[in-house]
Amino acid sequence: MVTGFARRAGASLGLAVTLCVIAPPVLAQGDSGWSNQGLIYLLVPTLDGTSGVGPFDTDVDLSAGDVFDNLDSAFLGMYRGEGERWGVLIDVVYMDLKADGSGDGGRFSGEVELEQKTAIVSATYRLSPTTQLMAGALFNEILGGISITGPRDEPRGQTMGEDWVDPIVGVMFETPIGAGNWSFTGSAQLGGFGVGSDLVTILTGSFSYRFNNWSSIDIGYRYLDFDYEDGDGADRFKFNMSEHGPAVGWRIDF
Repeated sequence: MVTGFARRAGASLGLAVTLCVIAPPVLAQGDSGWSNQGLIYLLVPTLDGTSGVGPFDTDVDLSAGDVFDNLDSAFLGMYRGEGERWGVLIDVVYMDLKADGSGDGGRFSGEVELEQKTAIVSATYRLSPTTQLMAGALFNEILGGISITGPRDEPRGQTMGEDWVDPIVGVMFETPIGAGNWSFTGSAQLGGFGVGSDLVTILTGSFSYRFNNWSSIDIGYRYLDFDYEDGDGADRFKFNMSEHGPAVGWRIDF
């Protein structure tokens, strides 16, 4: 029961925060035939959904302010490289979070501390100047501990760990806007297919403004719906969550 509660509270906050982070920027092709980009970004997500452990389900509703209140430290970055047709996207997230949670209709309350590492790796294939196919995998690992107070006010502690892999496929569309420095990127991805999650849906859209030939700013919106359930009986772990919100990033071409 204690371990499952930790999984529920940790995954509800940490996983949903990080998996809303796929919005690849428009790529500029270099003279060498292979271009490189680095992106540092900031997320402002809202979390809505249901998570559960064993026979118990709990509603989750966290505003962007709640998420940032629980954030101790973080690193969010992306690398993108592309040749004439093939390319690669690597999205890495590290977060150290602390959050309060409750379960079983409020009978249990506790504090969760967790460390999260997420990596999203996708290969891309360019069909046209504006369209690319995407295929890859998402790996997520959550490590942490929890202190719980139950109906008898008896504090208990427990460490926990959860990790899984989801295959993902999708399509990306990117186009300049007029003859100026603006461009638009949109992507749609599906994943899981019962391998890890039952289904993962990722929709993104972002506008980019290029300051010069090596730096840009990206402003966009990201939506992700994640349906994960594993185990039976007391070992059941459910994560049915959607998160959505704006994001801003600084991109460097090198």
